[in-house]
Amino acid sequence: MLRKLLNYVKKEIKSNNFLKNIFNKLIKRTPLKRFLFFYIFKPNKFRRKYNEFKLDIVFKKEIQDPEHSRLTIEKKDSFKTVQITFSKKVLDNAIAILRAYHCFDIWLPLIIKVSKISDQEICLDFNMSDKGEKKFLSMEQENRKNLIPDLYAFSASSEIIKNKIIKQEFIDFKNIWLSKENKIFWRGTTTGRYYRSIKELNSTTRIIICKSFKNVKNIDFKITKIRQNLISEIEVKKYLIAEDIFAEEVSEDKFASYRYYPDIPGNSLGWGTIKKYLSGNLIFKTNNEKRLFYYQFLHPWVHYIPVKDDFSDLEEKFNWSQENIDETINIAYRGYITIFDYIKNIDKHFINSLLKYRP
Repeated sequence: MLRKLLNYVKKEIKSNNFLKNIFNKLIKRTPLKRFLFFYIFKPNKFRRKYNEFKLDIVFKKEIQDPEHSRLTIEKKDSFKTVQITFSKKVLDNAIAILRAYHCFDIWLPLIIKVSKISDQEICLDFNMSDKGEKKFLSMEQENRKNLIPDLYAFSASSEIIKNKIIKQEFIDFKNIWLSKENKIFWRGTTTGRYYRSIKELNSTTRIIICKSFKNVKNIDFKITKIRQNLISEIEVKKYLIAEDIFAEEVSEDKFASYRYYPDIPGNSLGWGTIKKYLSGNLIFKTNNEKRLFYYQFLHPWVHYIPVKDDFSDLEEKFNWSQENIDETINIAYRGYITIFDYIKNIDKHFINSLLKYRP
């Protein structure tokens, strides 16, 4: 129940810059911000679950980056003490608090598992954002050595386990894929950078791409949420509607109705694209210097069809797929099974990254 509430609050704050600013100002002024943080983490609940461990949470002003956290496990007397150190600045930002909770809610049980099979002390530095830091364990960055699976991948793994989903055989996958609508379908937000005018909005990658393909047959790209706007949301929405690149938000299941999906980055790489692989979409993907963990398992023309950074050759690649439908289905299936296998073993991948890390 608490997780649902936190996810709802996080979603609402993210969706409204005014609300986010008010909440952050409020949290900076309240003496209850430490209480809020400890209420979320529930150290005593952790102690009951892992009775041989004690959890300490520390805040240090010396740590400047609110996205940086350090976790150590040391043996003291009969207990192993898990200490998580955050920047004091994390207490002043609602989104940072919620992100920290969400990360360690997933990471901590796996880190404990490592500690139980090793007598060595553990020291791990994490970057909790979607930008990453090359020296730390990060969910997105250019340094492949310190990559860990991202939150969307863990979410996809939970859904597979919860719903007891099994991997499709090729013949079943092919029949389902051929029954999908023959269209490249994308819905997303106005992320990429903050903008103070419609002119600045028009220079963002996602808007440029949406406008480029709005009159192209079998390509359907629309904006569904307005984000990072420093001008009126009403003004932005009116403009997007006038340009015919605005649509209502759709559920995740909707993407499974279409054959193709373009992996268009925003502020970060397309974390949600992993669910499109699992839905059986054929992915059109750019070659980005930044990486997500699972990129190491994917190769162009094997698991996805590569496109230029500005998607200017998208129509050409789509036409190729129409003329080579059997190979297109093979590419989509290889992407699907590769990601499915990755997701099924995501805990092992995370633990291996921890074991390789050198602070």
